[in-house]
Order: sequence, then structure tokens, then C-alpha cells
Amino acid sequence: MTDHFNSSNYTDLEKIFHPKSVAIVGVPSGSGQATMASGFLNSLLELKFQEIHSLYPVNPKMDEVEGLKCYKNLLEIDGEIDHVISMVPARVVPQLVEECVEKKVNSVHFYTAGFSETGDPEMVKKEKELITKLNDAGIRAIGPNCMGLYVPSERIGFMNGFPPESGNVFLLSQSGANAGDVVHGLAKRGVRFSKAVSFGNGADIKAHHLLNYAAQDSETEVVAAYMEGVQEGRDFFQALKKCAAVKPTVILKGGIHAAGARAANSHTGSLAGSIQIFEAACRQAGAMRAETMDDLHDLIITLTTNAKSIKDTGVALVSGGGGYAVLSSDAIATAGLDVPQMPAETVEQLREFIPVAGTSVNNPIDTNLSDKDLQIKMLEIVANSSVTNVVFTNAQFNSPRKNKEQETNSDKTESVRNESLDSANTIASLQNQTSVPFVAIQRNRSFGELAGIANDTFANQAYRNGIAVYPTVSRAARSLGLILNWRNRRKGLPEIF
Repeated sequence: MTDHFNSSNYTDLEKIFHPKSVAIVGVPSGSGQATMASGFLNSLLELKFQEIHSLYPVNPKMDEVEGLKCYKNLLEIDGEIDHVISMVPARVVPQLVEECVEKKVNSVHFYTAGFSETGDPEMVKKEKELITKLNDAGIRAIGPNCMGLYVPSERIGFMNGFPPESGNVFLLSQSGANAGDVVHGLAKRGVRFSKAVSFGNGADIKAHHLLNYAAQDSETEVVAAYMEGVQEGRDFFQALKKCAAVKPTVILKGGIHAAGARAANSHTGSLAGSIQIFEAACRQAGAMRAETMDDLHDLIITLTTNAKSIKDTGVALVSGGGGYAVLSSDAIATAGLDVPQMPAETVEQLREFIPVAGTSVNNPIDTNLSDKDLQIKMLEIVANSSVTNVVFTNAQFNSPRKNKEQETNSDKTESVRNESLDSANTIASLQNQTSVPFVAIQRNRSFGELAGIANDTFANQAYRNGIAVYPTVSRAARSLGLILNWRNRRKGLPEIF
């Protein structure tokens, strides 16, 4: 296939992420139903795309859908069309491509599946022919077999429930479901995205095009990727190297074992390749390789909070009980970090207000303090210790409310929110005062609506204040250990932060 585009040129893809008009071709009847196929129209409406841009549903069987005029085909639309979302069956795609060429659209996203990922030689050939026809007309294609674009600044999304606010994380993913899980999962923890792209088969726009773009995108500070196979390996490595040189870049590679490789091949038609070669490419490029989806989520949290500034391995573990402290210390050591004994002067300072009986101040630190001011004093002393590089603490402070029995449900909800906000702000204040990163461990030891409100409120406020929040000590330790290892491997490469 002739390459009509300069893959290193930022402007090649810029217009795709900023369409002023979108046509959804094949929008299903009854789009109000919560189905995967109806999600494109529903999510665009949810983000209010139609309030700032032109939105054209296309279905020859309907005159109107969700209050919008529905068109018979692309050619019936009077205005210009920047971006087309194809939801028609594979057999109808050739006709749609003809209409896209005649209408001079800028880009097409093929939600449509049934092409090269099937392994059918005829459909592999058909995919290449259609992409060539589009490229010859100056039209770029995302997919086939993917969910396409999430660009909050332009109010574009491909699933309901995506945050309308923009952020600083760029996500590229061969899997639409995994892309949705990353956006939804991290949104609950406070993360916001500059852009996310599910690119499926990558028949035209591939991972290396998106990495080149992300490297130059002024809205992006951290780049994350889920991949199943590498296309055009040399171009991919050069793009990864370019991106990782200027921005923290994390990649989760699927299909590293036989079963996963088979699933990847049937999913996006990707050949998994050697994980050893992929690991070596990441190392040479200065990128991070996440081994699990939890790793990917947690590394994004670490890289977008003050946790990324950890200087060494010393963890001050403010625990919540002896057995918990033992297992947590093991998890920290397994991750390559350390729980060093507190120096004599630190122990002496703590013993001025912490009784000997039933407590430990040598690290792990178990004090059972009920007074919030004393908890804060303890954390400040611990953070300022010469052996402390990061403080692991519980998410909430002990601050029992008065007259709890007289509170209405509304009062309880407001109190829980305020307590969570106060806890997050207090930890952020300690981090700012001591210049030592604090990590909050959000242990789910209570359930119900109020616990959920408390957890979500705390996590989001903490994140806004630059505090990393993790569900377990082991995940926190692993993520920080990976960051330290990555920084050590980057010696000789430009410093990113």
C-alpha cells in the first residue's frame, strides 16, 4: 500500500481528533436502548456534542432519532462531514466508502468488524482494498473492528459514563473494551484523559502513528497503551523511542502466553510475537511495560501524582494492626522497597506522645491514636525522618462525629463527604509541608452507600491534590518499585520529571 502520509507529522492526525461534524452511518433503530451498537449516538448526546458541532445520524429506515433528523445516506447531508462512524455490516462498507470519497470526508472510524481479524483471505484482501481507496482520496481510517475516539475537549466519546472533563493522559488501545475499562476505572480515581483511541485491526492508523502524535500533543503528559501485536516493527520502535524520550510511556502487552496469543489473533488479527523482544524494545526506548491491567491503572496514578517523585526505597508504613503490618511489610519488600527501622531520634520524638503499651513506632508504625492532631503530628515526624522516602498511610483520619444518632440521611452523606475531603486535604498539606510523597491506602473494610461516597470523594480529592491512592499496600509498593526501576534504566536518557 502506498504511504500517502508522513507518520511523524503531528498535523496528519490532528484534524481527526477535532472534527466539527460527525455522521453515524447505520445508527440502529431504537437508539435509546443501552446496547454496544447504540452507544456511539448515546455517548455523543450524553457529552452534548450536538451543542457545539454538527451531528448527523444516518439510517434509511428512519426520519428522526433522539430528536435529530436522520438521513438516508451521506450524500443527502448538505453540510461538510469531517468524521464518519461506520456501524453498517461489512458487506455494505464498499458502498459507504464510495460515499465517503464523494463527500470528501476527512476520516472514517470502522466499528464494523468482519475483516482481517477473521483470518479469511478474501476479507483480508477486501480490507486492504478499501483502505487503499480511502487513502488515495486523502481519507484516514481508524479500525476496522474498534470503538474509535474519546476526545472530551470535543465532546466525543464511544461509551456512556465517560467524564466530560479533559485531562493529561493519552490512551491508545487495540481493544475497545479494555479502553473503556481503563477510562471508567481510572475516572473513579480522579484521572482525566486528553484523548483515547481504540484502533482495532490498525489497517491504516497504527500504534506508531498514535505514539508519534502523542509525543507532540500539548494536551498530553502521560501516554498509556494496550497492545496485542506490533505492526511495522521498525516504525513502532522509532515512535516508541520518540514518545518515551519526552513523556512517560506505559505499555500493557496482551497475548504473551499461548492462550492469550490465540485470543489476540482472533480479536484483532494480531500476531503476538516474542515477549522478550517486546520487553527489550521497551527497555531500549525508555518505556515502561505493565504486566497486568492493575499495573497499567496504578502506574498511570503514580505518574500523574507526586508519587512519581519518590527518590529511594525507604517506606514509612503507618499500619492498622500487627497482622496487616506483617503482610504489608512483606509486600513492600517483594516490590523491591524497604521498611527501614526508624532512627533513635525519630522514635524519641514519637514516644513523647505515644504510649509504649500496644503500639509500635519503629516501623511499621501502629499507634491507634484517636486524636486527629496527634495523628498529624505523628505523620509529620515520620515523614521528616532521615530514612523516609515515602509515607504509606490510611485514607481516612480518626475523627468521630458528635451526635451521629441524630443525623438525618442527608446530614450523614454531607458529613461523610466533608470528612473525606478534609482527610484528603490534610494529607496533601502534610505532603506539601514535608516535600515527601504520601501514598494513601484505601482499604475497603466497610460497605454500603456511605462507604462508597466516602471512598470516591476521598480518592478524587486526593488525586486533585497530587496524592496517589491505591486499594492495597502491595499494589502501591509494586507501582512505586516499577517507577524506581524505570528511572534507573533511563540513565543516559532525557529526564522527564
